[in-house]
Amino acid sequence: MKKLVVLGAGVVVAGSIGLLGAGAADSQPLNPNQVNVIGQPYYKAVKMLHGMGVSTTFGGSVGSDLPQQQCMVASQKVVGQGKMSLNLDCTKEAAQEMADAGSSGGGGGVPGGPTVGSNGVTTVTPTPVGPQPGMMPPG
Repeated sequence: MKKLVVLGAGVVVAGSIGLLGAGAADSQPLNPNQVNVIGQPYYKAVKMLHGMGVSTTFGGSVGSDLPQQQCMVASQKVVGQGKMSLNLDCTKEAAQEMADAGSSGGGGGVPGGPTVGSNGVTTVTPTPVGPQPGMMPPG
């Protein structure tokens, strides 16, 4: 019976150490260099940060040429433990910069990919492709 009590106490101590270790790892300060989303579309930046367990806040924007979700993240700032404030650039120049960099969101610069207009309407242009290697020609 004494062995069972000692074993049970050991399990409780080991579990407590594991919980304390997890708390210490979770309390690491947020390093903005490790979670840099500058130049990304806002919706994509929020998705990336939330995937890393970082909550986001809207820090303001300049311009009104783009819908908020398509605006480029112009700057970011750590505003609390595990919280990032994102400032946006919603100008046509920002849209062009993202398109040139291939991070325009939907199409990522791929021909035939989605294009978001200034009115928020997404247009998809089909791109014809020829036979691929290994495909049988029709007929």
